[in-house]
Amino acid sequence: MQMPMPDMAGANMNGENPMRNLPPEARKNLLQPDEEIAAMLVARLSAMSEQELAMLDTVITPEVAQVLMKLLPELQELISAVEGGGAPQEAPMPRQAPRAAPSPEMGALGGVA
Repeated sequence: MQMPMPDMAGANMNGENPMRNLPPEARKNLLQPDEEIAAMLVARLSAMSEQELAMLDTVITPEVAQVLMKLLPELQELISAVEGGGAPQEAPMPRQAPRAAPSPEMGALGGVA
């Protein structure tokens, strides 16, 4: 069961930048990948069907992937591991039967499942 989205009424992203108020160390830590989040992303991707992964490959262009990596820095290592054929170090993928290499036309998440 998914949790309901929080009420975003009154959230104004055009207002003051909350990052400005953070101390430099907190700002640096906030932008670093988190191992728990990376493990959760790997688990969620592993639970997706081939059709769902293909849909992600269709809609996640390299440009979209760059924006998503700003939002979720954990994606950088995951995508790099997929492109390089290896598993992320902090969040190892479950063992699966060998698969054919992803075709070049696949998107940022090609070969994940």
